[in-house]
Amino acid sequence: MKTEDNAWQELRRHAASRLAPGFADRVLRAARAGAASAPSYLSQFALCAATAALCLVAVALYHHHSTADENARNLARWQEIVSQADELDQTL
Repeated sequence: MKTEDNAWQELRRHAASRLAPGFADRVLRAARAGAASAPSYLSQFALCAATAALCLVAVALYHHHSTADENARNLARWQEIVSQADELDQTL
């Protein structure tokens, strides 16, 4: 055998000596119990849909807020332009 194979076998033996008896059985029982209590596909889908809806609402609110701010700035600029144009008309 190669030296690398010997090293791996030694590591496996060392790891096996560190495990408590019945460890594999406890892990398998816990995995089976966890699979039975796992959330259903319907509940996972509902959670995903709710998360997507919340994200969409957040994006829509942000867009509305930023658009309203931009519209207010543009309106103020146009009012300034109109007042300057009125002043020019009055001087002529």
